[in-house]
Amino acid sequence: MRERERRSTPRVETGVLTRPRTEPGQRFLDGFFRQTLAWPKAQVTVALPRLERWDRAIPWERVAPLLAFGGTLALGAYLRSVFVLTSDFPLNDGGLFYAMVRDLQRAGYALPATTSYNEAGIPFAYPPLAFYLAGLLDSLTPLNLLDILRFFPLAFSLLTMFAFVGLARALLKPGLPVVAATAAFALWLRSFNWEIVGGGLTRSPGFLFALLSLHQLYLLYTRQGRRHLVLASVFSGLTVLTHLEATWFLAFSGLLVFLAVGRSRQAVIDSAIVAGATLALSSPWWLTVLLRHGLSPFRSATDLGFAPDLGIDLGLLRLQLTEEPFFPMLRAIALLGALVCVRRRWWFLPAWVVVAFALDPRKALTWGSVPLAMMAGIGIAEVVLPAVSGRRTRPLRSPAAALAFALILLFTAKAQLDARHPVLTTLPPAEREAMAWIAEHTPEWSTFLVISRDNWPDDRSSEWFPVLAERVSVATVQGHEWLPGFSEEIARFQAVQACADLDGNCIESWSRRHEVEFTYLYVAKRPPVNRGGDCCVALRNALAHDPRFQRVFENAGAVIYRHLPQPDLPGCVRRALP
Repeated sequence: MRERERRSTPRVETGVLTRPRTEPGQRFLDGFFRQTLAWPKAQVTVALPRLERWDRAIPWERVAPLLAFGGTLALGAYLRSVFVLTSDFPLNDGGLFYAMVRDLQRAGYALPATTSYNEAGIPFAYPPLAFYLAGLLDSLTPLNLLDILRFFPLAFSLLTMFAFVGLARALLKPGLPVVAATAAFALWLRSFNWEIVGGGLTRSPGFLFALLSLHQLYLLYTRQGRRHLVLASVFSGLTVLTHLEATWFLAFSGLLVFLAVGRSRQAVIDSAIVAGATLALSSPWWLTVLLRHGLSPFRSATDLGFAPDLGIDLGLLRLQLTEEPFFPMLRAIALLGALVCVRRRWWFLPAWVVVAFALDPRKALTWGSVPLAMMAGIGIAEVVLPAVSGRRTRPLRSPAAALAFALILLFTAKAQLDARHPVLTTLPPAEREAMAWIAEHTPEWSTFLVISRDNWPDDRSSEWFPVLAERVSVATVQGHEWLPGFSEEIARFQAVQACADLDGNCIESWSRRHEVEFTYLYVAKRPPVNRGGDCCVALRNALAHDPRFQRVFENAGAVIYRHLPQPDLPGCVRRALP
């Protein structure tokens, strides 16, 4: 009889892309968290001994996931906030965006034709939504623009964690995999390091809107409904108006979602409606740019500045996916999750990683943090914790598994805090003081060559120089992605930065070869990003005895030289010069 009842009882399994049913009549707060976590209820009631009143009084099956979920979000918020709150200036970059916001304000919030940044004639072609928001906040709140460049990216990065939760709930099993994936994403360095810096003014909201749009696209393909159609269109339009690379991420990721769950006639119609609505919502920006500048800025923006296959070779094939210091904990667990996906023939997440590296190698580590975090969640929930607890279901009920989960989170967070992340630092106060001196004591027509030995995306000295010094920097790359010859600008920049380890002859040779004139030389003293020690000791020692460079200012941050015409030298010496 029991065997017959057991066979007649339907067996319910919760798989990928499914949700368990919830009971009505719950209190609002309890219902909110249950909908967020979708944590399944116990199926068997067990009588507890008298000595376990404490366990009986606290519903651990509800409390454990809530504690895990809340703890991961709090830890992720702390990890993002600590870098911003301990600085007095925007992290890393943001000088170009500072100038563009000021240009927008001076134009009465009408879109300017070009930006004044570095007097380079750069088209004002960047998606402007974040600039409008920053300008309005600067005008209507006590915050100044530098404060906005600090806190605006951070706020949107915090919201991105919640957007990830919604997407993870749609794609993964409910319960522990969602909590574990959220933990991995919250602690994954590449999910936020370039989003909380000054340049994150556009990157961070672009990432947020792209994730929100992907979530709505998934719901549109699986549930349909006008609400999801409208929200997908709105969030896609906001993505286009905020960040072009986030738009590209949304485009290829949305196509993957369509191929996975949306291959139907209605899904094709809905996709066309979303695409048309997105173009319509963003048309005030791109139509204005097209009428003023044509397709040239957009063609220039497709220049990555390096070989397109480089990111795949170095990042994906060598499994350099997380940039974790010390032991790559999350990377190892994500690979376990990838094996689980492959074994179950669920190719969506592994394919998403490969496509991200293939189609956008420059930002692949950021976009790839989304599927990699989900695979890490699968690895934690279905491999690591069950192995520790010896339980296939509800492994967090085991103290050993709960402790292992906590240790994974704490180890990852502590490793990120202890490691040096030069990108998450600011332009030193001494350099800001040197640039202020330049603004006050040099002619307005002066042009400067800035040497810092950094790669161009990390070179905060070159990017902030035109804003703080109010002078032209002849080798600054930022902004040239909207002009023809972006790769050539990068090559020219890298060539002159190599002179940091040489002498004045190298600088003079670079000036003649590229036909670049400058009146002053600015040599930074800080350690280069991703390198140790003082960047330019050899160059400064050589310039101390070079009559072509006269030192006019020096402090703890930089040395400034006046570039003098080459004096009359004997013929043999002149021929020896490169």
